Amino acid sequence: MEHNCPHCGAPLPADASFCPHCAQSIRTRKAAAVPSHLWRKGLKWVLLLVILAAAAAAGWVLLHDSPTGLPAGETTAVVFQEDEDGMVTVTPEYLEEFFPTLTCIDFGTTSKSSRNIDDYLVDSYQMALLVSSRGAQSAVGERGMYSAGNDSNNRVALLIFDSNTHLMGYFIGSPTSLGDGKWQMDVVNCDYDFTELYEEELAAFEGNWEDDFSTYISPEEIPSSGAVWFLKGFDTSQGPVLRKDDAQIYSLWHTLHSPELERQCREIERLEEFLPKEGRWRCYLLLDQDYNLLGYTMLDHQGNGG
Repeated sequence: MEHNCPHCGAPLPADASFCPHCAQSIRTRKAAAVPSHLWRKGLKWVLLLVILAAAAAAGWVLLHDSPTGLPAGETTAVVFQEDEDGMVTVTPEYLEEFFPTLTCIDFGTTSKSSRNIDDYLVDSYQMALLVSSRGAQSAVGERGMYSAGNDSNNRVALLIFDSNTHLMGYFIGSPTSLGDGKWQMDVVNCDYDFTELYEEELAAFEGNWEDDFSTYISPEEIPSSGAVWFLKGFDTSQGPVLRKDDAQIYSLWHTLHSPELERQCREIERLEEFLPKEGRWRCYLLLDQDYNLLGYTMLDHQGNGG
């Protein structure tokens, strides 16, 4: 039977594998299957590229502050002098020389390493006053101090406000030693309105805090209460009755429901180490060995209750 070339139509010799006229192959070719190990190798490279791209994106976020990160801005170098006891005191009067429009400050040591300014704001005395007073009070006149030479955790947080819910500057980190008892903080100038954050905290606090402060445990009952841990509030009370507008209520409530609860707790045996100064009362939340709330107590500077 005569065969013709499928390409040029010329007659083909028997058993021909190509056309002698057009030189085209007349055999049917099948696609070669790619070995499975080559597919896996290619997939690994794709996954590696995806991971590298994600890491690069994360690095960009860390280097370029986002609205929920640490606000960017120019810095102002502020130098503090420690006293003869190695204490550095931070006052609004001194900071007014650098930030004339400030209304109040919040300063203290911190164990946080967060890059989100909101985490420091919700822990601040300013936020505690705002929430507990429903926006009527702020930390006007407040100051802070830390032990520059002896404090093993000299990481500090300085927040500077020019209105109740507006942050104009901050420093978070370890001050730089300049020698001769001088310490420098490079304060970041910023423009951060945290009204929305305050409103979120107030909404979460309202109607939820009262259950946490419904059970009073007298000092005499503490040894038999099953308390193993405690959280301490501020020494802002001037009597044994916990007022509804006391700033330490929000501070304790916030810590109780935060992921850092266990790290913030102290052993009940150390309770007397954290009594308030004379003339003040402090609130303490008492927890069992599993960090479950048992109740609260109020103590004066001698460890007596009301």
